[in-house]
Amino acid sequence: MGLFKKSKKKVSETPKLLCKSGNPESYKCIFLASYRKLPVDVEWQESSVLDEKMSESLNMSSLHRFPCIQDGDFTTCGANSVLTYLNIKGRTPTIHPRKARVLAMQQYWIQVLTSKFVPLINEFSKNRKDIASVLDILDKGLADKNYIVGEFSLVDIHWAAIFKVLEEQGQNDIISSYKNLTNWLTKIKAEIPGYDIKKEEVAA
Repeated sequence: MGLFKKSKKKVSETPKLLCKSGNPESYKCIFLASYRKLPVDVEWQESSVLDEKMSESLNMSSLHRFPCIQDGDFTTCGANSVLTYLNIKGRTPTIHPRKARVLAMQQYWIQVLTSKFVPLINEFSKNRKDIASVLDILDKGLADKNYIVGEFSLVDIHWAAIFKVLEEQGQNDIISSYKNLTNWLTKIKAEIPGYDIKKEEVAA
């Protein structure tokens, strides 16, 4: 039986991961579960009209129900919450580093992604120069390294999820001119069995 399997109507002891196609937060959770070899049922859903109305009334740009994890009588939503749960659950080692300075730098690059890079790609054509500046620095930092900071970590998952969304949007060439980034992403794809999962498919 594969790591990801089609969700069944009958009650299952396997945790259910509720995701939205094209949503980087959902992909982050899928990647972590896949990397840590945690069996989960991936169920693809779409945002409801209610979600959008709530977003508008609260002046929030993206209030969605995804991702969520349902494990028995326990349910939690939001990428940070779900990632924390998935990272601790299971027998395999968590991917938190032991050294404070390594964790700090990993968090730094997550902040660069969420606070700097993601806003730029929301207006891709307008911000090409600034996007290239961020990627230049990231590419140089990956010289002679397999991962962004230290060993494989959540920072690699966060960046990989964004690049997956860009690939789905036809922006594959965004990193093609960056040798180190290209090598890094190739390695990440090989190490995360669920990287190529799509709404229409079930990953083996």
